[in-house]
Amino acid sequence: MGNVKPLPQDLRHPSDYRDDIEHLEVARILSELPDSHPARMAYASGTWEGANTLSLTRLCANRLDVVERLIAVYSAHAERPRAAASPE
Repeated sequence: MGNVKPLPQDLRHPSDYRDDIEHLEVARILSELPDSHPARMAYASGTWEGANTLSLTRLCANRLDVVERLIAVYSAHAERPRAAASPE
């Protein structure tokens, strides 16, 4: 199994809400799955299915340990304060 690298911003789906921290954590978790696993493929392709951490959990239903970790990463992201938007 090879390591999954976080997707660069230019390859992310337009609906991808994750920040770089969440992308790094998701990539680490998905690295534990076989190379041909649907969740790895969805994430690496930049599709809508891979653009949402919770959507990836459906693809990992047979690995509850992975599901729990993905949900924890999603929750941690939701709890992080957002940078204030700067006026232009």
